[in-house]
This record gives sequence, C-alpha cells and structure tokens, in this order.
Amino acid sequence: MKSFGETIKEIRTARGITQSELAGSLINRTTLSKIENSFEEPSYENATKLINRLGITQIEFDYIRNDYQLNAKEQIIFDFFNIAYNSEANKIASLLNRCEQFPNDQEIQKIKVILKAFNASSLREARSLVIPLWKSQVSKTDNWNVLDLYLLNMIFFVFNDDTMIGISNRAIKTIEGKYPFLKSLETNFLLNKAAILMTKQNFDDAAMTLVKAITLTKATFRYDKLLMAKGRLAICQKDKKEALYCLKVLKEVEADDVYNGLKDEIEQFDSRLS
Repeated sequence: MKSFGETIKEIRTARGITQSELAGSLINRTTLSKIENSFEEPSYENATKLINRLGITQIEFDYIRNDYQLNAKEQIIFDFFNIAYNSEANKIASLLNRCEQFPNDQEIQKIKVILKAFNASSLREARSLVIPLWKSQVSKTDNWNVLDLYLLNMIFFVFNDDTMIGISNRAIKTIEGKYPFLKSLETNFLLNKAAILMTKQNFDDAAMTLVKAITLTKATFRYDKLLMAKGRLAICQKDKKEALYCLKVLKEVEADDVYNGLKDEIEQFDSRLS
C-alpha cells in the first residue's frame, strides 16, 4: 500500500493540479511537499480536506492507495453505490449475503436495511424497514457523510412529500458545503425535489429547482438527466412541444428508464400541456 502522501501526489499530478493550487489556504506549499514525500503526516481534518479538494471520495482515494484494489467492506459500499436500485435482484441478494460478514459494522448494517427495502413486496413494507433507520440514526446525525447522502437518495421514495423536500434541502446544502464533488448526486436531489413540487402544483419553485439541475447536468455530462430536467421544466412552463422533444431524444439514445419516467409525467400533467 502506498503512503498517504504518495497517493496525494499521484492523484494531484494526474489531474494537473499544482502544489500551490491544492494547498490553497489550508496549508502552505512546503508542508504539502513534506506530506507528499512522507516526511510529515497531516491531521485527519486536513487529510480529509485534501482528498475533497482533489474531487474524489474517501473510498476512491483508498482504492487508488491500495493499488486499485478494494477491501471487502469497501467493495460492498462500491457495489451498493453502483446498483440500479431494486431492478437487480441477483446483485441485491449477493450484496445482502456479503453484508453478513460485518454484523457489527454500522455502515454495512445501514446498507443491509436499504437492500431489504429494495426487496420489499410493498411500499408499506419498505417503509417499515427504512423509517426506523431514519428516525433512530440518520435524522439525528448532525453531519451527513457521503454514505448517508447516497442512502437517502436511494430511499427517498418511502417518505411523505414534506419530509422528502426537507431531506432534499438539507442534502443539497450539505453537498454544496462539504462535498462539492458530488454534483451528480446533488442533481438527483434537485430532480427529486422538483418532482415533488410538481405533484404539489408548485410549478414556479419546481422550475427554479430545475434550472439549477440543468446547470449541474451540463457540468457532469449526464445528458439523460439533462433531458429529464428540461422535460420537467417544459411541463412547468406549459411547453408541450419541448417536453415531447426531450422525450423523443431520450428514446433515440435508449435511455429507457428516464424515457419511461418522463413519458409518465407528460401523461400525468397532460391537462397542463393541452
């Protein structure tokens, strides 16, 4: 395994970031040079900030540091982040089985609850699994970490409208303040918030939320989400032609899940577009 400093230097140089740019006002350049050459170890707080400034997560950093290999726990978290929600039954079953290796690990147990919710036969059953986790742990946590944010994004569907909007607002604020590299995840919360506002007929606030989402989707090159955001904005603005155009492009690029979602919403708000 590489040292912390060696890994920082490898990622920094690969991304074309100078020592001065990375150090910024956090530490001086000489200190960073000592860290990179393993002559000095940063505090935990400064180490976390340096990793964040490189635009990567702690898991990604550890993955690179460990010569692009993950340990068993990190692999579970990585696979969980990349699962296509409840549509991959075999992967969910495999992950649940692997979670049994860590009966006393709080993070893994959170993941286990969410995976069980994915397997639930009804929304009521999913809520019975997730709400206790929300009330006993996540809602009481002052500072949401990256895993908490991903978990909330995945279980968003179990909450009532007001709770979902509150979660979105706090998640967006947390990402912008602590994890600005999670732009794609922030987009998800913005899109989810906009969808709830639309169902509550609050189209003006939904439109403002979607404009922000559109900016982020362009920055992250997520054109499927961009088309969803533009399609929803078109619904808010009563622009049926634009909404149908976004739907057409989604079909052409074979973004089936997003296509079906926007198609349902166009039908749901058909009276607004007439």
